[in-house]
Amino acid sequence: MNSLESYCLSFKTGAIVENPMKTLPSKWKAWNTLIDRLPELSRNRSLRKEVESLPLLDLDGLDNHKELRLAHKILAFITSVYVWQDGEGGETESLPVQIAKPLLQVSDRLGIQPILTNEDLVISNCIPSTLPTEEQSLSFLQSIHKPTYHGSWEAFITLSAECELFFAPILLEIMNAIKAQDPLNEDAITECLENIVKAFVQFRNALKNFYGKLNSEEFYVDLRPILCGWSHGKLKDKGLTYETNSQHINNNNNNNNENENKKAISSCPFSGQQYTSNTDRRKCIGASAAQSITIQTCDAFFQIKHDPEDEKFFRNMQTYMIKEHRQFLQDLAMHSRIRCIVAESKSFRMRTAYNQCLQSLWNFRNAHISLVKRFIIQPSQSADARIKQLDIKGTGGQCLNVFLQRVRDATISASLN
Repeated sequence: MNSLESYCLSFKTGAIVENPMKTLPSKWKAWNTLIDRLPELSRNRSLRKEVESLPLLDLDGLDNHKELRLAHKILAFITSVYVWQDGEGGETESLPVQIAKPLLQVSDRLGIQPILTNEDLVISNCIPSTLPTEEQSLSFLQSIHKPTYHGSWEAFITLSAECELFFAPILLEIMNAIKAQDPLNEDAITECLENIVKAFVQFRNALKNFYGKLNSEEFYVDLRPILCGWSHGKLKDKGLTYETNSQHINNNNNNNNENENKKAISSCPFSGQQYTSNTDRRKCIGASAAQSITIQTCDAFFQIKHDPEDEKFFRNMQTYMIKEHRQFLQDLAMHSRIRCIVAESKSFRMRTAYNQCLQSLWNFRNAHISLVKRFIIQPSQSADARIKQLDIKGTGGQCLNVFLQRVRDATISASLN
């Protein structure tokens, strides 16, 4: 396999971007200003007016990978708030060209979907906290941007990022084990597996921080709508229309492009979705922890097989990652022979370590199920819950309990006798 750096990953921070950019160059000042004002504009419900008065800016001059990731983050943040600023029933069904066109373009360059993803909200959106240690009540991290004015964003974003950071030691051991496959070094692989078991303790414990630091009611009622994507409410059947014709700027009555809109059909290079040159209708799911590389990395490394529909879901989640992270998962799945090596080995110690790794992964998935029950399923049963269309589905669109329990149980089923 290639170096972690070539996959935009790090032994130190995992998938979390070290020293992420905070602002784009001055050409894109209008975008910088808008994302900085998002909390205020979401409170006043005035973002749509601001977006519709934006100039149409191209991406010429954005060549640095971190700049492209920041551009995607800014546009994706603005897009989700633009659509959902008025809550359920008030969602808009189209996105103005000033945001839609550059968002589609930067998404194609990064190989990621044109919507707010885990990459935008968490991976590229945290820096070390500038507060003194004794004042870091939520996290040792702090977020750079937040979609709305609700205070729970800080805990949700930073605690999610902490989980990513605590996965970095596991990532290190996985890469060391892959290297020890050829030439085969069973002792080295066994040591890596034993270290993974130890690292999983802190990784799993990171989930516990959500209980005391994230307000479950505010998360469910106020944060989740921004994360639900284009697969709910009025967008459920057809998705969101991305306007790409610049003639639509300040011209809501222009109906002369219908025939033209039916021409020049092309497709998204990483998802295969078709769209016209002037409009692009997409059904995208919202930001989800399933878009993180963490657990999919474990499945690929340990060679865990899931139900075909679940495997399809995980592959779809990879289209919400940057192409480098997607390539990492594909390469890891191709190179890992760990389960086969353990199965063929006579080493009791190696087999024990492998099975303990699977138990650790099962424990993590089980802890995640408990977290989902607390922050999604229980609030959905409240008489005051307002987001009824999300009652039994995650922001990833899956029926939560059934899906999570199934993939959890597939983990332990991979154990070797």
